[in-house]
Amino acid sequence: MQISSLVGKSVFSRTGEWLGYVVALRLTRDMKKLSCLVCADGDEEEFYLPARAVLAAEDAVIAGRQRLQAPTGTECPVGRSVYTHTGEFCGVIADMVPGDAPELIVAAENKERRFPIACTALGETVIVYPTAEERRRAGGRAGKPAAAGTRKKRPAAAASKQPVPAQSNPAQPVQAVGRGAALPSGDKRAEEEQHRGGEYRLDRTNLLGRRVKRSVYDAQGQPVALAGERITPEVIARARRGNRLLALTVNTLTNLY
Repeated sequence: MQISSLVGKSVFSRTGEWLGYVVALRLTRDMKKLSCLVCADGDEEEFYLPARAVLAAEDAVIAGRQRLQAPTGTECPVGRSVYTHTGEFCGVIADMVPGDAPELIVAAENKERRFPIACTALGETVIVYPTAEERRRAGGRAGKPAAAGTRKKRPAAAASKQPVPAQSNPAQPVQAVGRGAALPSGDKRAEEEQHRGGEYRLDRTNLLGRRVKRSVYDAQGQPVALAGERITPEVIARARRGNRLLALTVNTLTNLY
């Protein structure tokens, strides 16, 4: 199951009463299972369904009576920028597949690539490593804190109070991107993606008033929103009815098009 298969679907009670539609999903910390659904009713008021309340999710979501006072779990990383551990920009997360071996679906230049979550470091930006083992090694490089009552010995050079030489090129600082990688500040495209990485949330409030960068169509080929069109509540309603809310989000908030 891909995340996009649920976002935008209508939510009904067991008796067939329309309750609202799915706005976003929140997952367990390991990204393997659904934690809760973030939904909105006809007045655009949010409510939260625990995973145990979902009885079926094929053509529509059928839910029991259980509700949460606040969302649980971890935000879905859809829309975040992705880099390799060496700082190469890979694209933006367009979708993901939870399960026993969860994967991220990353879009760049009209192409999709899949990365196992076991090989990634998830943050405001996402870092991808070649293997899960390298990911684990990178996560442990900071080392463990010293035990109580112990002190690390200072290097002889530090104890000699010798002045520290100035950097040879202070005008080129290195700026960290996520965890375990760094990019030179001169790489403007990478910096822009980094600074905007936390902005991409699968949230309809981030869409209102923005202009669509690439046209979105429903399953019948009818336009949901055309390139350059400004997003209104009516556009979001069309996307919801056509189960294209995630596509509208990705084609509006990302810099891929």
